[in-house]
Amino acid sequence: MRPPLDALRRILEAGLLAPSAENKHYLEFKCDGDSVDLMATDRASWAAQPHRQMLALLSYGAVVENLALRSAELGYALSVEWAGDLLASGRVARLRWCVSAATADPLGHAIEGRHTNRRFYRGFYRRGALPVSTLTRLSAAAHAVPGARLLWLADAADRRAALRAIRLAETERFRRRALHDELFGAVRFDLGWKQTADEWLPPGALEVEPPMRAGFALLRHWRAMRAASWLGLHHALGLRAGYLPCALAPHLGLVLAESSHETLANLQAGSAFQRVWLAATAEGLALQPMAAVTALLRQTPGGGWVDAGVQAQLARLVQPFCRSAGERPYLLFRLGQADPPSVTATRLPLHHYLR
Repeated sequence: MRPPLDALRRILEAGLLAPSAENKHYLEFKCDGDSVDLMATDRASWAAQPHRQMLALLSYGAVVENLALRSAELGYALSVEWAGDLLASGRVARLRWCVSAATADPLGHAIEGRHTNRRFYRGFYRRGALPVSTLTRLSAAAHAVPGARLLWLADAADRRAALRAIRLAETERFRRRALHDELFGAVRFDLGWKQTADEWLPPGALEVEPPMRAGFALLRHWRAMRAASWLGLHHALGLRAGYLPCALAPHLGLVLAESSHETLANLQAGSAFQRVWLAATAEGLALQPMAAVTALLRQTPGGGWVDAGVQAQLARLVQPFCRSAGERPYLLFRLGQADPPSVTATRLPLHHYLR
């Protein structure tokens, strides 16, 4: 069955509040009889660059997690049938509902409050470590998803390895042209530094220091970025974009997943990460995902994308975090306490995603 129209709208709108790469959802909801199909709309880019598929699947997992949480709040149990022929049909999942009296998960209350917090220059993540009980609750949120787990990088050696991987990946994003174009192409510089955006990234959400904003905007032009790289500026940008924010944060985490099918592992990791993020939101905590490391691991190297040597270094740094040959790393993030972000992104209305 499908819930009544008003309830269904609330459920689907909650799904759209899940995180997505570049603040853009590549999906459609297709109503079909008593079910709703979640459809992928960006498959054309997946073959050329596999990291696009990984990021999309992570987002779809988070979307479905939100759908399930909001459904339970409204008295419905969501049944998810993951598609086996995603590449052929574009259908990610078929969604059906039934009336349920089960207790709703309190994580659903945090859906509207979840956002990325990139605070750095004004209101750092505060250095004090969080209580072990808080970290335990966040871990439990991830472990509720079969095949997924949350690893806290608390050991000094693990933290050093993660920080080095983050620095390498972020530096590479400024050094390689395709990565540079992907990074800057997602930023709406036409909006200025105070407005929000319902699609793509508003510049104010990046928390760039005011004296650096003009120069940062100039670097969206590849000729300017290439000239700056000759002077070694890409190293400084890698430190600022990833290493320093994470080094100054009290906690680094990594979501991993293991499954007999890689597509399912991606979806499970997205669901687990969303649950962690919602749990952090419910605790009043700040979180910033650092997706560059695992995205670069999935890329086809060369052609302006990640350098093969850098990719090999990244693999050597993060592979020890996996506890089995079938487990893979999906999302690094920093966590702590911080002031609210200067600007938060919004979402396009639901009708943009209905077929």
